[in-house]
Formats: sequence, C-alpha cells, structure tokens
Amino acid sequence: MVFTPPEGEDIIRNKLKNLEDYIHAEDTVDPLVKLALIHYQFEAIHPFTDGNGRTGRILNILYLTSQHLLALPVLYLSKYIIEHKSDYYRMLRGVTEHQEWEPWILFMLDTVEQTAIHTRDKILAIRELLIKTLEITKEKLPARVYSKDLIELLFHQPYTKGQFLVDAGIVRRQTAADYLKRLEELGVLSSHKVGRENLYLNTKLYEILSK
Repeated sequence: MVFTPPEGEDIIRNKLKNLEDYIHAEDTVDPLVKLALIHYQFEAIHPFTDGNGRTGRILNILYLTSQHLLALPVLYLSKYIIEHKSDYYRMLRGVTEHQEWEPWILFMLDTVEQTAIHTRDKILAIRELLIKTLEITKEKLPARVYSKDLIELLFHQPYTKGQFLVDAGIVRRQTAADYLKRLEELGVLSSHKVGRENLYLNTKLYEILSK
C-alpha cells in the first residue's frame, strides 16, 4: 500500500488548522503522548513537497518547549529517528494502515527518552570540559591573558575568531590575535585558514558535539 497525502490547498489548509486547534486545545492527554499524535498527523498531512520530516521534528521540539517540558529547544530528536529510520516508517505505516497507535506512541516515547539521556550526557561532558579548560588556562596562561569570560566565550560555539573577542569586550583588536595564538599553543584551539581570516576551532568541544 502506497500512502497518498491529501491534495488541494483548501484541504491541506483545513487539516493544518485542525491540527493547530488540537495542538492548542486544553485536554488531559499527556504532552508526550500528544507529541506522538501531533507528529503523526503532520506527517500524514504532508503539506510540503520537501522537508516534511525535518519540519515535523522541529514542531516536536517547539511543542515540548511550549509545554514547558524544555526550557530551550535543545532536544535533537532527528538523530534517534534517523538512526531508526526503518522502524520509524514502519510504525507510521502501521498507524495509517491498521490504526496501530500503541506501537507508534511507544516508539516516540522511546525516542524522547533516549534523546534526553544522550543530550544530558553531552551537556555534562561539555560542562566538564569547560571546567578543565578553565583550570588549565588559569594555570598555564599569563594573568593578563586569562579570564573566565574569555574561556566561556570559547564554548558559545565550536569556533571563534578575533572579532568575537572584540565584540564581547574582552580585548582590543590588537591583542585578540595574540590571545588566540596563546590558546592554540596551549592546545585549547586549533587554527584554520578560511579565506583571508583565521578561525580557531575548540577541537574537544567540536568532538563532543559531533558524537
């Protein structure tokens, strides 16, 4: 059996409005169970020619945030779904063809649980790396170079450049390059030439984020 999503702008708009009303309805359904129902319905409507899966997974996170189950949209459900793609599509077909809601809901609950565990472990690893980096740089860098604000800036994202230090008010432009070079010599950063400028990668942070 090949699933055929609804066609026609009016039909799709009406179904999306129905889904929107359900998302915002006040009811007694557990939010995580409701998440599974919302995700299935969006994928069944299939409103776009491309990107429905990605959009549906974004809606998952926005819904969890709106329900105050997440303070920030940091739960990357796509990783687990992609790694279990065959099960994901099999469960979707089970609902469509045989109304097998229970296996689908359990699959989505497992997706949230495993992703939450993975994300928590990653956050703890980043926190531990930050603490170690603060300790090492405080011990090894000259007092005029070391600052807590500087090291924390290196963890805002995996890479940095001199302008970031200037914009954060940590150093002036003349000394930004020197600070980054010292951090590279210490093994905290590694430089990469991109166009005309040097970008400095926080390699250990990047390794954690890439897992």
